[in-house]
Amino acid sequence: MRALRRLGIGAKLVAATVLVLVVAGVPIERLAARDMEAALVAEHSPRAAVDAAVWRSRRTLLIGMGAVIVVAISVGAATTFFITRPIRRLTRFALAMSEGDLSTRAPLRGSGELRQLAHALNHLTSELSRSIAEARTERDLLAGILDGMSEGVLVLDRDGRILLANRALRAMAPLGEDALGRSVIEAIRNARLTEAIQLAGRRDEPVDVEVELGRTLPRRLLVRVSRRKSPAALGRDAREGHDARGADHDGSSAEPGLIAVFHDVTDLRRLETIRTDFVANVSHELRTPVTAISTAAETLQLGALQDPHEAAEFVDVIDRHAKRLRHLVDDLLDLSKIEAKNFRISLSELDVAPAIEHVTHLLGESARRRRVTVTVDAAALPPARCDRRALEQVLMNLLDNAIKYAGEGAHVLVKARSVDQQVTIAVADDGPGIPPHHLGRIFERFYRVDAGRSRDLGGTGLGLAIVKHLVELMNGSIEVESAIGRGTQFTVRLARAA
Repeated sequence: MRALRRLGIGAKLVAATVLVLVVAGVPIERLAARDMEAALVAEHSPRAAVDAAVWRSRRTLLIGMGAVIVVAISVGAATTFFITRPIRRLTRFALAMSEGDLSTRAPLRGSGELRQLAHALNHLTSELSRSIAEARTERDLLAGILDGMSEGVLVLDRDGRILLANRALRAMAPLGEDALGRSVIEAIRNARLTEAIQLAGRRDEPVDVEVELGRTLPRRLLVRVSRRKSPAALGRDAREGHDARGADHDGSSAEPGLIAVFHDVTDLRRLETIRTDFVANVSHELRTPVTAISTAAETLQLGALQDPHEAAEFVDVIDRHAKRLRHLVDDLLDLSKIEAKNFRISLSELDVAPAIEHVTHLLGESARRRRVTVTVDAAALPPARCDRRALEQVLMNLLDNAIKYAGEGAHVLVKARSVDQQVTIAVADDGPGIPPHHLGRIFERFYRVDAGRSRDLGGTGLGLAIVKHLVELMNGSIEVESAIGRGTQFTVRLARAA
C-alpha cells in the first residue's frame, strides 16, 4: 500500500488499467474455455482433441490479452505523460515559489483546468511579490525613520525583553550588540527605568520618568513608556473607536508589549541651570549698586544736600555705582550678542602692535592712579588675522584686570611674539596670583576668585567670559598660567596672516 501511495498519477492509471484487464480477462478466458469444451463434448469429440482445442483457445486468448495489456500500458503511459507533464511543471513552479523565487512564472500551455490553475498561480505569485515589496518598502521606511530620529526608541515584548533599539538610543544608553532578547535591567541597568516599565505594564496611561544614563558622560533622558497595541486591536479601534480597557473581546490583553521613547534633555537641563544661575547672578550683581544708589539718593533727600562735604561724598557714591551699572549692562549686552551669534566680526590682516599701544594709552591714567608700571614689548611682528574692534576689547579686558588685581606698585608686561604660524600676545603681572583650583573656572560668567575685592574694584565678573568668546570668534585660543605670589599670565594665540 505504501508503494502504491508513492506512485504518481500516471503510474496509478497504468496499474489500474492492467488490474482491470487482468481481473476481467481471467473470467472471460475461463468462460470461453468452458463454452468451447461444452461445444466439443456435444459433438462427441475425443477427450484429447477437446483438451488440445481448449489449450489452443486459451493460448490464443492469453496472447491476445497480453497484446491488449501491452497496448493499454503503452497508451496509458503515453496518455499519462502528456497529462502529468504540465502538472509536473506546475509542481516545479510551486516548489520554486515556496523557496522564495518569485520571478519565475507558470507556463500558460494547454487549455481547461490546468491553464486556469497556471493563471491562478501566476496571479498569486504577482500578488505575493507585490505584498513582499510593499512590506520591504515599509520596513526600510520604518528603519530609516527610526535611525534618523534624534529620540531613542526601545520596543519590548510581553515579557519585557528588548525587540528593537534604534541608533539614537544606542548612542544615549550603553547598549551592547547582544542587547536584543535581554531584559531592560540586564541591558541598561537603571532601577528607575525598570520601575517605569513595570508600572506602564500595569497601567493604561503612559508613564513619564527622567533618568540619567551613562557613566563617563552621563545624559539626562526624559522617557515615556506606553503600551503598544497589536494590529488586531488597532483595527478594532479604527472600526469601533478607542477601547478604554485596552482588551480583546474575550478579555485578554490587546497589547503585545511596551514602547519607550527617550528624549535627550541634557542640554536643556544644562541651559535651565545656566539660565537660573545667570538670573541669580545678575540679580545679585544689580542689587548692590542699585541699593547703594538708592541709599545715597535717599540720604541726600533727607538733608545731606545741606552739607557740601557729605553731599559730594554721596554724589560720588551714586556716580561710581552708576558707572558700575553701565559697565554691567554693556558687558551683558556684549555677551548676549556674542552668544546669540549677533556679534559680527570681520577678519583681516592687522598689525597688533598699534592696537596694543592704543589700549595701553587708554588705560594709562588707571595705571598711574594705582602706581602700576606697564611695559610693552611688541616690535617687528608679522600681521595677524583678526578683527580690530574685537582685539582691542580683548586687550582692554586683560590689561584692565592686570592693572586692577596686580596691586599698587606692581609691574605689567604686554609681550607679543610670532611663534609657529601664530601671533601670541601675553599679558603678565607680578601680583598675588590665582589659586590653582580657580583656574579651571576663571572664564565662566560671574565667576570671581575674590568676590568682595572684585566688586570693590568695579568688576562685573563678565570680562574674561567675553574675552574667551571673542578670541574663539577670531579662530584663536586663550590660556592662563598662574602661581601664588608669582603673578598671572594670560596668553592669546591668533593665526598669522598669510
